[in-house]
Formats: sequence, structure tokens, C-alpha cells
Amino acid sequence: MSKKFRLDRDARRRIDNEFPEGVAEDYSNYDEYDEEQEQKSDRRRRRTARFVIKLTALCLVLLTVMTCVLLYTGYIWFNEPRKRDYPYRGPIIDADMGKIGWQAFSQQNIQFAYITATKGKGYVDERFEYNKKNGEPTDLPLGYLHIFEPKQNGRAQAEHFISTVGNKMTGRLIPAAEIEYSGVDRIINPDVENSVENLKEFVAEIESQYGVKPMLLCREKEYRQLILPYDEFEGCPIWIDSIFTEPDKDIDWTLWTYTPRAKYRYYDGDKYVDVAVLNGAESDFKKLLVPKSVQ
Repeated sequence: MSKKFRLDRDARRRIDNEFPEGVAEDYSNYDEYDEEQEQKSDRRRRRTARFVIKLTALCLVLLTVMTCVLLYTGYIWFNEPRKRDYPYRGPIIDADMGKIGWQAFSQQNIQFAYITATKGKGYVDERFEYNKKNGEPTDLPLGYLHIFEPKQNGRAQAEHFISTVGNKMTGRLIPAAEIEYSGVDRIINPDVENSVENLKEFVAEIESQYGVKPMLLCREKEYRQLILPYDEFEGCPIWIDSIFTEPDKDIDWTLWTYTPRAKYRYYDGDKYVDVAVLNGAESDFKKLLVPKSVQ
């Protein structure tokens, strides 16, 4: 079976000029090349290619937007540790949650809660007193959280925390301090030496008052930078904030904040909350309660 070739007019004219008369007059094996038609076909192909590219880009944009919306609304999380693996979990409470109906709130699928109390040397969470007064009568184990400012004097921060939450902590979860850098300090390298000294002072003052070392809440970066290299923090339980992946296996962590997008019932604010899980079972959880013997 012979193949057909497409020749334009110029090609046919050259053949006629090259060969004797009659030799190339049968063009049955040739298709005439239509340049205008070929250009139209080429334009159609380019339009189709552009359409496919735009459609693909639009689909990717829509997929990205939908994923962001689902993440923002808490329908999907980067981490979702299974209940059977981590049976103990609880939220961080703060003023943004508004008024909490503590009796009903405490009976949801939570096993503990940390109430935000103070920040730095002078700030007190607006709803701390209410949450403390109404949360303590429930059966839910509670602890109190201080937002630690690395640039501020550690002893002064500890004294502020103690004067706010009280001198006794028996039966409560051990105090916790969230190491929080703000602004550009989260990006550039802060004054590590000064931050470490302030944190050492805070830990020492808390231990002196309550007889236990505080739990330190931070990202893995701060853990390796401010805590791991220093003996003074040995014995401080570690609370890792990692919403994209599980904590590294070389970290001996006690609590892990795995999502900031959880929602519960029985509070006024329309706020998503941070939720943490315990690395262990009931016996490990009991170690987080401040015993009578240390105070």
C-alpha cells in the first residue's frame, strides 16, 4: 500500500520543472498542501492546548482553595492521632472562647484542659478568674498556662504567674509555660543566650514555689535551640507544638499539640482551639498531677 505525501503548489511546480513532460503529471499519490487550512489547524491546536492549561490551572486553584477552607474550618487536619493510640487529650482554654459552661463542657470527649492564666510580666487572661472559679469544681483535671516572653525577666514572669494562680497547686496539672516568640523573632535568630537565662530563672522560681518543674511548650526549633542543650531543663516535661507532622522520634515528649482547629460545644465564642494529646496512658497522666508531698 503506497503512502501519500502532502505537497504545496511550489513543490509541485518544482517537480514539473525538474522532470520531463508527462513523467510527473500523475499526482494521484500526492495530496495538495493547503497552507491556509494547515494554519487554521495549527491555531486550533494552540487554542486547545491553552484551554487545557487554563483548565488545569483553574482546577489546581480550586483544589487549593477548597483544601484551605477545609483546613480553616477544621474539617481536615494535617495530623489526626487515633483515640486508641492517644486516649488522653485536652484543649487550651483562653478568653477568646468567651463564657464556658464548665459542667457541660467538661463532660465532652476530653480528659484534661490547660487554662491560659498569664503572659509576660503583667498580662492576665481576661477570663482567667471566671475559668478558674467555674472549672475547678468539675471533675476535669486542670492546669494553668503561662505565655513566656523570652525577652522579659524570667523571675518576674514567674512571680506574676504565682501571684495570679495562687501559691498552691496540689491536685492540679503541673504548671506549663509556652515559649512564644513574636514578630520577626519567629523568623530571625533571637538572642538565644538571654532567652535561655530568662527561662532558667522562670523554671527555678516555679520549682521553688510548687516543688515541680514546669512543662515547657514550644516548637521543635525552640526545643533544640533553648532547652535540649542545657542541663537546667532536665526533668521539665516537654510539650511539642507541631501541627504538620508528628514530633520527631528522638524527642521524649509528654504532650503534643496536633491541631489548632478543633471545636467543642458549650462556649460562647466561635473559636477554634488548640488540642493536645498525652504520650502515654493513665499511669503517665497521673505523673502530671502535682502531689501533696511536694507542697
